Amino acid sequence: MTKNVLAKNEVFTRALKELAAAHVPYRLMSFPAREKSAEEVSRETGFPLAQVVKTLLVQGSSKKYYLALCPGDCQVNVKALARALSEKDVEMAKREDVPKVTGYFIGGVSPLGTHRPLPVIMEASILTMPQIAISAGQWGCQAVLRPSDLRQHLGNRVTLASFAQEESKD
Repeated sequence: MTKNVLAKNEVFTRALKELAAAHVPYRLMSFPAREKSAEEVSRETGFPLAQVVKTLLVQGSSKKYYLALCPGDCQVNVKALARALSEKDVEMAKREDVPKVTGYFIGGVSPLGTHRPLPVIMEASILTMPQIAISAGQWGCQAVLRPSDLRQHLGNRVTLASFAQEESKD
């Protein structure tokens, strides 16, 4: 995978700057975002939904924040996530806290380039995928890279666990 060379008018976010500075290979995928969801990324780009990784800000009962990386075709099993984090329970962070804690708006949260480094918990099945798309920190902007490269770059900030479950069809 070759790193995408950005033209002057292309977006270059904190997340992309972090990847570039660390020489992590990626390519940029962009589209006009309206819904700001994993389903929209897949529909607009043709990238498989299972390989579009959602970055969710969660908060444990200890009040500590974490970034949970979950395949786009799954949802978080909060009980399994809490066990994996050694927390009594875990819940989605308040909407108004997301930009304050991460520096990103909902729909554009990336595990990279956050205001301060946050612990990341990655659904283990993500590592079985040949490549993934993660938010590059802006709506309609995705970084496509190998999950092993992301894990290596995140280093000791990342923990692997099984906490994803199939999306419920309500």
